[in-house]
Amino acid sequence: MAHDRTKRSKVRTSYVQGLPLTTAAEVNHVPYNTARAWKRADAEAGHDWDLLRNARRMSKSGVEEMANEVLGELAEQFLATTRALKADSALAEPKLGPEARARVMVQLMDGYNKAISASTRAMPNANRLAVAMDVIRFLTQVLGDRFPKLRAGFVDAVEQLGDDLVREFGGGAR
Repeated sequence: MAHDRTKRSKVRTSYVQGLPLTTAAEVNHVPYNTARAWKRADAEAGHDWDLLRNARRMSKSGVEEMANEVLGELAEQFLATTRALKADSALAEPKLGPEARARVMVQLMDGYNKAISASTRAMPNANRLAVAMDVIRFLTQVLGDRFPKLRAGFVDAVEQLGDDLVREFGGGAR
């Protein structure tokens, strides 16, 4: 399927502004291989997206920008892991049961919360996401203790809502 220059430009802009190429392609409804081919073709033509991305990073100096980038990368890893857990749970014979998936989710949230705590001085607005992650961890634990049958469904819902949670609570104070 052919895409117009506007679509290509949107993918490039998303990437230059800091999204991973996979995400830039996804949010602009373009196959990853197409985005990768555009990036490579532009680089060969002397329009290197990575140079633009690095220039943007350098022009946006400051600790907060770096903290945002690190937390963004951690969020990407968090979401990738939740997607992998979801895919595993959809298999006829999942490798991990609901309890193991819940433990992985709690460990991910703990690690993410520690990273947010470490960057709080550099990025005070990260507190909203830390609180949201604490609430999710708390609910996962309480459901496991009091309503074990509901825990697996809750973990599935959190896995599906991962992107929405980061978007809603990762953007700073409202």
